Amino acid sequence: MQQNLLNQMRSVQSQLTDATNQSSSGMKADSYSGVSDNSYVISTLSAEISESSAYADLAEQIQSRVEMYYSTLNDMVDLMSDMLADISGALSTGSPDVAGINESATAALSTMESLLNTQYEDRYLFAGSATNTAPVSVDVADYPAMTTPSAADTSYYSGNSDIASAKVADGTTIEYGLTADQEPFEQALRALNLTAYASADPIDEAALTEAMTLIEGAVEGIADLQTQVSLTQDELEAIVDMHTDFQLTAEGIVTDLSEVDLAEAMVNLETLSVQLEASYSVAGQIVDMSLFEYLR
Repeated sequence: MQQNLLNQMRSVQSQLTDATNQSSSGMKADSYSGVSDNSYVISTLSAEISESSAYADLAEQIQSRVEMYYSTLNDMVDLMSDMLADISGALSTGSPDVAGINESATAALSTMESLLNTQYEDRYLFAGSATNTAPVSVDVADYPAMTTPSAADTSYYSGNSDIASAKVADGTTIEYGLTADQEPFEQALRALNLTAYASADPIDEAALTEAMTLIEGAVEGIADLQTQVSLTQDELEAIVDMHTDFQLTAEGIVTDLSEVDLAEAMVNLETLSVQLEASYSVAGQIVDMSLFEYLR
């Protein structure tokens, strides 16, 4: 009886130690071996949660770049719309000369250059994969003065044709980049070049008319790029939400498999403590027993 009771006491002591650790840590065990039945599921889900979190972080980083693209495109539309109004006004005056149109176009050309050389996170957004070098130069040495009728000319561009992309989930890669040699940007710069170098006295109506047509095409093309960028932003947001939902679900499963209910653990701890005390009491009574006392 005494040996049997001692074995039972050791078992209760072991259970009490586990319950104490669970109550203090909130975990069923301090290693996967303690939850061996579920260790594979826990380790696999933990790895997938980590991978999903990395994908979500990257998608959010790309979202911020896409937002910068959209904002920059919006500034371009405003700039070109203002220039279109200036040229339209110059052509509608009926005057043989228009003061200031060249200066206005030159300033707009410089602004457009700055917009296409936008930097974000220490990278030039419109340079393709050549993100360390400003992709656009409208200096006359790089981008000579044009005359009407003009032809497409991307001599201002020193980037490459690589479109920025990122893998944001297993089997899902999103292209989100823009390059400064795309048609709407070329049209905008060519229109501003024509206007900046057009004769203003007498006014070169042919050059300004061609510039207006180019600007209208550029504004329409940039608006289409904005729509494309907006759709990319929606796709990225959906991907971030997908990763967030997965992480919450997976973390819940891991919690259920590896963590304890603290209230239940405290009740179990108290129960085991009472059992152990009772075992000590019974053991003490057995030790005090003797054959002499029994026979007497």
